[in-house]
Amino acid sequence: MKTQYNILKVAVVICLMASANGCVKLKPEPLSFYAPENVFIDKAGLESALVTCRKQQKFEWVGDAFDAGTCRTPIVYEYAFSDLSVIGSPETKEIHNLETQLTPTSNYSLYMRYWLLGWDGITYANTVISNVPKATFDSEEDKNQILAEGYFHRAYWYYLLVNEFGDVPLSLEEVTTPKLDFKTASRTKILKQMKSDMEFAVQWLPLTVEPGAVSRAAGEHMLAKIDLALGDFQGAIDAATRCINNYGRKLMTERFGVNAGNAKLDVFNDLFDPDNISSPENKEGLYVVQERYGVLGDGSDKGSYRMRNFVPYWSNGGEVKTPDGKQGTTYDAAPYDGYAEVDSLGRGIAKIRPSNYGQYEIWENAGTDMRHNSNNWFDKSRLYYNRPPSKGGSATWFGKPLQPKYIGDTIRCYFSFPIVKVLIHKDDINKGKAPTGGFTDSYVFRLAETYLVRAEAYWWLNNISKATEDVNTIRARAKAPLLSSVNLEDILDERARELYLEEHRKSELTRIAFLMAQENKNGYTTANFSTKNWYYDRVMAKNNFYATHYFYSTNAFNMKPYHVLWPIPENWILANSEGHINQNVGYPGAENNVPPEQ
Repeated sequence: MKTQYNILKVAVVICLMASANGCVKLKPEPLSFYAPENVFIDKAGLESALVTCRKQQKFEWVGDAFDAGTCRTPIVYEYAFSDLSVIGSPETKEIHNLETQLTPTSNYSLYMRYWLLGWDGITYANTVISNVPKATFDSEEDKNQILAEGYFHRAYWYYLLVNEFGDVPLSLEEVTTPKLDFKTASRTKILKQMKSDMEFAVQWLPLTVEPGAVSRAAGEHMLAKIDLALGDFQGAIDAATRCINNYGRKLMTERFGVNAGNAKLDVFNDLFDPDNISSPENKEGLYVVQERYGVLGDGSDKGSYRMRNFVPYWSNGGEVKTPDGKQGTTYDAAPYDGYAEVDSLGRGIAKIRPSNYGQYEIWENAGTDMRHNSNNWFDKSRLYYNRPPSKGGSATWFGKPLQPKYIGDTIRCYFSFPIVKVLIHKDDINKGKAPTGGFTDSYVFRLAETYLVRAEAYWWLNNISKATEDVNTIRARAKAPLLSSVNLEDILDERARELYLEEHRKSELTRIAFLMAQENKNGYTTANFSTKNWYYDRVMAKNNFYATHYFYSTNAFNMKPYHVLWPIPENWILANSEGHINQNVGYPGAENNVPPEQ
């Protein structure tokens, strides 16, 4: 259906204060008469703008390059600065030591990816929202459906920004000329506005939509997350319950889709087959972004790059040696027996590598949990020496399991990972010397998360029995041992097992840190949030690399409490010459802060 893949073919000049003069002009290759006043005049014109809003979310999940090669799969950073993972790439390319490398003036191609994605997403949404009153519609329902989806996209990006950067400017209207007088608004003010918008949206978003568009169920899920962030726990329960019960959605507990007849696989494998994610048969997906090989309008011209970013650098023969001292692995595509491993795993570079918590601890009592079986989890013990003797390998060790004692870099070259989220084999882009991961649709929201959002809201209200029931609903589908009672740790463990590469892990941990402070729970307060917060304590307790300041390459993994929030880019603050944008406490420039708008 071509409407799923159309690119906005209009000239929209959008001004943001992202450069020294405070204005960036985005001009998508138009014919001269494609101007906003000629296009955003009816439902069809505004629907084309919504396609651009949807496409913006693709950039989180796919690709190894965005914006002239400066951005690589932004979701990486939601995991790198969390309890689950760290960056595996050398610190010359990525951030290890947050204290020295994560600054208001540091390499903007790193954490800045979400800042730029978020503001572009808000800009596109505001373009829709601001033009709805000026357009002509056949009915009030048509008008409100367009407005509702615009609200959804704006809320989505603001939810991430306030849980990554905290207090930021609140922009609610289309900006068509340079604007230099932005003011920082409080995180609470922003979330309250998004809640109000989404309460309207869930009345008007359509019940059924084509895959890739936003349904009412997705709107309820977004509202539940915002309510939870605000501490409106009953509101979160109510919205999540409507999402679960009212719109024909359900957890997929029986085999389905293209491989349903393959008895060796299971329903969790079915859920993440690229051909099943957008299938009408799949009732669990709430909101997906679509990427199809060879289709105009994809977020990346080379696919997901997940094999490259999330698979270990197992093929590095210089580090992976055999016990008899030879290079043990290779990604050389020459036609020999060892190439089968390249074909199945790709040439990973370990952009992300798991902490002990992410690799071992959450699976300690896995039992029959299908998420940890050989269909869905690749244990590092399955890696083997693939460099044949004819290519300088060892005749004794060829085809045998890697021996960790002889691996020089186990950080990058030797760890386990989830198969179904990472190994994508669906198109010709994956063939050749260095497969990187093919095209796949991706879940943005899935009903499994809705249950876990509701479980956490129940936990905050001390309704432990209902929280346990929701967690066990997810565990029962996975055939994992059921729990007799759950706490917040259990809920976060379950999110880690179920939602890897779907949830925004850092944002969710920061959201909980704010709640702990707002509720004055366990000694946390808002007054000293930058020096003592639950997020930092959680990462120190669970991420062995940050906790031990593990020294890797020429730098250590280092984090401080103020890294609960990322720095506001200094060039945005300086460009905003007629207003005031605050810097987060702990970073240079925070001494100039003024009270945010409440």
